[in-house]
Amino acid sequence: MNTEKYRILITNDDGYASEGIKLLHDAAKVFSDDVTIIAPADEQSGKSQALTLSNIIRLNNIKDKEYTISGTPADCVMVALRKIMFDKKPTLILSGVNRGQNLGDDLNYSGTVGSAMEGAMHNIKSIAFSQVFNIHNPGIYSFAPAKKNIEAVIDRLLNTKYNNNIVMNVNFPDISESNLDISYTFQGKRDAPAHLLEERTDPRGNTYYWVGFKRGEGGTLEGSDLKAIHDGKISITPVQPNRTDYNILSKISC
Repeated sequence: MNTEKYRILITNDDGYASEGIKLLHDAAKVFSDDVTIIAPADEQSGKSQALTLSNIIRLNNIKDKEYTISGTPADCVMVALRKIMFDKKPTLILSGVNRGQNLGDDLNYSGTVGSAMEGAMHNIKSIAFSQVFNIHNPGIYSFAPAKKNIEAVIDRLLNTKYNNNIVMNVNFPDISESNLDISYTFQGKRDAPAHLLEERTDPRGNTYYWVGFKRGEGGTLEGSDLKAIHDGKISITPVQPNRTDYNILSKISC
């Protein structure tokens, strides 16, 4: 394998110290000798493709080709393109491996997917990875399924022809086996919204609110990402930044 072929940027939304990014870094080094990590210093889950516009971003060089920033996952990509990798931009962006699923409506909020979307908007091949928990083995929070299958998935996608403005959203089921079946899927839709909002009172008697997230059940339509994971398969969903519904557009513009 030619390990000089790709110049890889790795990022995530769980933060630099996460288990998933270490796993992804090890996998990336199989495909390239040129791998750079730029990750949020702290967890940035739920930030989607948000950019830091009202605050400064601080950059910290941890060690050779490994950095943290005080911003969002999408900020990581921007810092890579505008600063760290300005002269030699990445040819491949890998985001994750997220601690928890990014299926169905999750894609709209995911910082893991958001950073990959930022790469796709710059026409860079970008792949997002997430490890599902609590479907087949409740209570077991293991990245073993991703670890055992991620190299095969990366190799498959690198040898698949598709436009660089498309993000491949990959989810590994919580089944700790190698050579899991792969299913190409569409973005599913759960039966109920997943948001929670709790009203609480602080020690001074002031009201505050805590936003929560509880994934609903259902939505396992044939061909969807939710169904693939339910069936114990790796789900790969091609998604894109362009949100235009061309079917509706063609009907209302006649």
